[in-house]
Amino acid sequence: MKLWASNNEEDLCKEGNIDPRQIVSDDEVFIRMTLAERLQHVTLITCFLVLVLTGLPLLFDPTVWLQRMFFFEGSFNLRGIIHRTAGVGLILLSLFHIGYMTSTRRGRANLLALIPKLKDITDAFESFNYNLGLTTWLHRKGVLRAFFQAHPYWLFQKPPKYGRYNFIEKFEYLALLWGTLVMIVTGFFLWANNLTFRIFPVWVFDIFRIVHSYEAILAFLSIIIWHLYNVHLNPEVFPMSRIWIDGKITGHELRTLHALEYEELVKKRHNESRL
Repeated sequence: MKLWASNNEEDLCKEGNIDPRQIVSDDEVFIRMTLAERLQHVTLITCFLVLVLTGLPLLFDPTVWLQRMFFFEGSFNLRGIIHRTAGVGLILLSLFHIGYMTSTRRGRANLLALIPKLKDITDAFESFNYNLGLTTWLHRKGVLRAFFQAHPYWLFQKPPKYGRYNFIEKFEYLALLWGTLVMIVTGFFLWANNLTFRIFPVWVFDIFRIVHSYEAILAFLSIIIWHLYNVHLNPEVFPMSRIWIDGKITGHELRTLHALEYEELVKKRHNESRL
């Protein structure tokens, strides 16, 4: 499944018949994630994995593999301490991230780019139909040929072009914000159960426990099935995108995966060269 567009490079810098790759070469390196952003990402991965490994066992009955995991006396209580420590780490990370995204110039630029727009809805629609290929198949079979000739948009012959973030990345970021908020709030009231019972009836505590548990399962599955494929197993970047490690992206990757951002960069450099 192809999610990102290959640019029509003839549309760029037509003036003077300039090849965009003369302005932004394929091997030029750009910083996609700064060190501060990569450290936040690694911290998030660490906290998430620890929380999953120490939290999911609570959802299972005493099974053989669970008994082997917690084989020594006091190990299950130790699991709880580690789980809460990772939870505090997630809270601190969230506070730092909020500060970074609101108080730094780069953070504010990223936040602005991550805000969903109407184009993201049309991008999702066009990407789905491009991957489905139904209208292209109908056109080849001669079905509704007159309509498709009059309205070529509905052929979805090319996937949409994306800017700095595509609709999938924006959706994942919003899901992360919502999921983290839910886990922190419910986790706090589960931890401070004496306070919870003084404020709420017992059934509210049960709701906190259910929401916390199933949100954890949802987050785990979304990372394993959704995020890992789109970031690492997608054919464009297989076997793994290294951006989360070194923070770098090449001109070729920028041109292929973030076409609109690439076009803006080319036009900016081209205009600067004419001054």
